[in-house]
Amino acid sequence: MTTAPTNVPSYETLNGIPPIDVPANVQAALVKGRRATGIAAETAALRLGPGRLTPQEYFYYRLWEARLPLAAKKAFVGKLAQHPMHVAAGSREWFATSADKILFHSIMAAGRFRVPGTLAITQAGRHLPDVPTITDADCLVRFLRDPSLYPLFAKQVAGKYSLSVVSADSYDSSSDEVSLLGGARQAVGALAASLVGGAGYLIQRRLSPAAALAERFGPRLWSVRLLVFVTPDGPLVHRAAAKIATGTNPADNYWRAGNRLGAIALDTGRITRVVTGTGLTLQEDELHPDTQQVIVGSTIPNWNQIVADVKLTAQIFAGIRTQSWDIALADPAPTFLELNFGGDLNLHQLAHGRGVLDDQYRAHLRRCGYKGRL
Repeated sequence: MTTAPTNVPSYETLNGIPPIDVPANVQAALVKGRRATGIAAETAALRLGPGRLTPQEYFYYRLWEARLPLAAKKAFVGKLAQHPMHVAAGSREWFATSADKILFHSIMAAGRFRVPGTLAITQAGRHLPDVPTITDADCLVRFLRDPSLYPLFAKQVAGKYSLSVVSADSYDSSSDEVSLLGGARQAVGALAASLVGGAGYLIQRRLSPAAALAERFGPRLWSVRLLVFVTPDGPLVHRAAAKIATGTNPADNYWRAGNRLGAIALDTGRITRVVTGTGLTLQEDELHPDTQQVIVGSTIPNWNQIVADVKLTAQIFAGIRTQSWDIALADPAPTFLELNFGGDLNLHQLAHGRGVLDDQYRAHLRRCGYKGRL
């Protein structure tokens, strides 16, 4: 039987200011030759700047390093500024279209965009065409005993950051257990009980990675995160990052140990930089840790089609003018996973090593009526 990892952070931790050990980071900066007075001056300037960076975020991005001038560091956006920026660029009544995964799936399927195949939902009172709604644990046990459903992936209807996801490889009738990704096993009754009640789950077929990536980097599924602005001239893709899954992680979220982020060149789809870690552990690492193959220089499969498709879908959700899209690099074709209302900007800032608040983003925020300092 499996148990949840003990090092899984809470939603509040992931959604808040990064929990960085400031004294340890200050010491590392001093060892590298930075002066305490210079660090203090920079952190004060950035805290009062348009990105409202906290000292924790200053060290989270290793902005004490001399590689960037202060003006470039002011382009980094912290959590305190991020939320009001997103609210200014989005109508609140549109929020559920991205936050509720059943509603999002319905909209995307109606538009005939590729989404994961859904096997069942467990939220009471909800419906998807040709998909059973199962809210009774005993009924779900019988459902999950069907070996043809596997491999499968389950995520909460209102989930964030891939918390509480389940990635299952197969069902073993001899033990009445489900084999999970990574080798752990769980009694099918216990799994069913965890998926019913509360906010409910979508149970979907687990996607396989694009062959071009799997051949070099192993069987874990990657996705790309695209930051899109809805402008009067149409959708604009502003920044893109590759979310690189490794090991036995059930999802590619960066908080999961070992996962990487890759900076993507918008014109070519080429990965130009790969990073791991944050703060003291943040570093560039061009090799995939599982296969030791070089990631930098790789091109995202079907990149031009991904960009074209996301520009179409962005117009469906036009009331959300700052959009963050996650698109799985799946076989046989890229597959839309979710849309975030605004979305975390840290992924792009870590991947590219530069802030997102450039002239394009400032112009976008002004058009949206943002009242904060720019």
